[in-house]
Amino acid sequence: LFSTVTGRCPRFKVQGGTNAENLALQNIQARLRMVIAFLLAQLLPWVRGTTGFLLVLGSANVDEGLRGYLTKYDCSSADLNPIGGISKSDLRRFLRWGADNLG
Repeated sequence: LFSTVTGRCPRFKVQGGTNAENLALQNIQARLRMVIAFLLAQLLPWVRGTTGFLLVLGSANVDEGLRGYLTKYDCSSADLNPIGGISKSDLRRFLRWGADNLG
């Protein structure tokens, strides 16, 4: 669609694209994950022959929000974000503790 509208075809950096092209294409990938997650959450009950919906869990942590290092409508978009108030360093320590103590 972008190429049709603009006559230009963005490329990833490894394919010779600029930083702007690379970031835009990465953000498209991230936002597509969000769209697919909500599509699955809405339609999997129907696939299973039940009613209702599923919740989408987010994976953005507090550091991403504080630093502004997140893609709008990606992992920051969810019904629930269980690690949204946890820093990366605290999360790493918790995961190490869980691995050591809970297997």
